[in-house]
Formats: sequence, structure tokens, C-alpha cells
Amino acid sequence: MSIFKRLSATLSAQVDQLVGEIENHDAVIEAGIHDARRAYATAKVRLARLQADGQRLRERRDGLRAEADTWRRRAAGCAEEARGLECLRRAKRADAEADALTRTLAQHDTTTARLSTDVDGLRRRVQALEHRRRLMRSRAAGADAAARLADLDASPALDLDDTFERWEIRIAEQEVRAVPDDHMDDGFAAAFDADEADTALRAELAALKGAAGNAAGQGREDDHAR
Repeated sequence: MSIFKRLSATLSAQVDQLVGEIENHDAVIEAGIHDARRAYATAKVRLARLQADGQRLRERRDGLRAEADTWRRRAAGCAEEARGLECLRRAKRADAEADALTRTLAQHDTTTARLSTDVDGLRRRVQALEHRRRLMRSRAAGADAAARLADLDASPALDLDDTFERWEIRIAEQEVRAVPDDHMDDGFAAAFDADEADTALRAELAALKGAAGNAAGQGREDDHAR
């Protein structure tokens, strides 16, 4: 291979890779599905027309058969030979036209059956494409979410632990500011509570000592009395 051909092949491969990277796959698939839907709709319309034409041909053929039978009955009932012969000629023309329509109908039915198969194939193709697109969209969404999480975990600029810690500190500061001022002055009130508790304890201690002294004096009086 010449240098020019190798260079051309290399550039072509690079261009194909670049196009593949920037290609909007979903949009391309959507356009393809749109074309498939339109082909399916067109084929359905043509099939409906063929079926309607076939029905008209059958009605015409059946009418010619009935017309031939009518002319034969008329021929049998004619008293004049000339009139009877004309009735038979018309019956034969009706039969010939009906036979021609029968041959046309055979070809028509073959074409209709082939188109019906194509329409069913297009329908299944459209359904398969839509189903596959839904699967690919789901996979793409999952892959994108996983890639974003991986980027968050791998990026040194996005330390989520530090962010959570700063968030918690901010919430704690707000909780502290939300406490009423009267609760912040508990030290002053606690001092009064401590003094009052000490006073109550001293009073209780004095009462105990007084009771003990009275008990001792009563004991001495009892000894002198004896």
C-alpha cells in the first residue's frame, strides 16, 4: 500500500471515529424509526386499496356470473330462435368476462398476499425498533448516572465528605442561634439555686443539732431525778 493510501485510510478511520463520537445516536434511531413508520403506514394504505379493489372485482365477477345465468334462462324461454341465440351470445360474453376477472383476481390476490406479508413484517420491524430503542435509552440513562457518580467519587475537587461536614457545622450554628436567650443565662440562675440549696442545708443541719442537744439535756435531767 502506498503512503498516500495509508494516509487516506488513517484519516478516514479518524473521521469515522470522530463522527461516531459526536453522533446523536438517539436522534439517528428516531429518524430511522420515523422512516419505518412511514413505510409501514404507506404499505397499509396500499394494502387497504388492494383489498377494496379485490372486493369490487369479486362483486363484478359474481354479477357477471349471475347475468350469464339470467341470459341462459331467457334463451330457454324464448319462442323465437333469433332471440334465443342472442341471449346465449350475451350469456357467453358474460361468462368470458367473468373468466377474465377470475384470472385477474388470482394475480390480484397473489399481490395482496405478498403485500400483506410485507405489511406484517414492517409492523414487527417497527415494534422491534421501538422496543430496542427503549432498552437502549434505559441503558444509556443507567450508564450516564453511573458515570456521573464515578466522576463525583474520582474527582479530587469534589470532596463530598468535607461538604457534608461544612453543612453539618452550618446546621449546628443555626441550631445554637435558635436557642432562646433566657436559656443562655443559666449560670446566673444556677448561682442563686446553689445559695438557696446551701441555706436549706444549713437550716436542716441546725435543726438536727438542736434536736441532738435537746435530747442530751433531757437525758441529764432524767439522771438527776433518779
